[in-house]
Amino acid sequence: RVEQIDRLPNVEWYLESEMDADEALSHRFDHIAVASGATWRRDGIGIHHRQPVDLGRIPVFTADDLFAGTTPTGRVVLFDDDHFYLGGVLAEHLVDLGCTVDLIMSAAEVSPWTVNTMEQRRVHRRLRECGVRLHPFSVVSGASEGRVTIDDVVTGDSTMIPADALVLVTSRTPHQEVAADLFARRDAWDDHGLTSVRIIGDADAPGTIAHAVWDGRRFAEELDGPNDAALFRRDPATIAT
Repeated sequence: RVEQIDRLPNVEWYLESEMDADEALSHRFDHIAVASGATWRRDGIGIHHRQPVDLGRIPVFTADDLFAGTTPTGRVVLFDDDHFYLGGVLAEHLVDLGCTVDLIMSAAEVSPWTVNTMEQRRVHRRLRECGVRLHPFSVVSGASEGRVTIDDVVTGDSTMIPADALVLVTSRTPHQEVAADLFARRDAWDDHGLTSVRIIGDADAPGTIAHAVWDGRRFAEELDGPNDAALFRRDPATIAT
């Protein structure tokens, strides 16, 4: 993608460059797409829990911490309440780092989104080969120093397992501060030549990489038309007998 973008004479990009609303307006853009991403939550809120979970004094890590190189050691409980693919990926990554891993998942399967890519059984098999202990139909309901409380979502029974750290893959909080500031200053758009602002990707609705890429393409296709109708319609194939 970078190679293709670099071939375009009308595209410029700047890495590691923070931008606020003041700077965005100063460039006199006609349109602005805010794709400022999201941050993984560290309070347990996700598909199952709608309120923060009391996690006591146990060290808590998120996917963002692991991406940045900050990793736990020893016995690790990974709570996957995301239902995409990242829970299984991080469980294997932690094993590679030398951790003993218990994977707690509220779903019936490991990384259930991978059913769509026909990888789910391979993911499941790989984690069992790595020695990851799998706990389907389970959620983390609490924690204290040295242990984590697990609830069975079917029976409601609770058990405790030893843990030195807890990794959460639950839900994400979108970064919409820049967009909110721009919308709050809508009266100044005309003075700066700005026509539209749109939030896209994880900043709008956190999802997979594929979702973010699709949303960026959709923004480009709809840039010169109404937001609710893509310029290029695609008809799905139909098999009839």
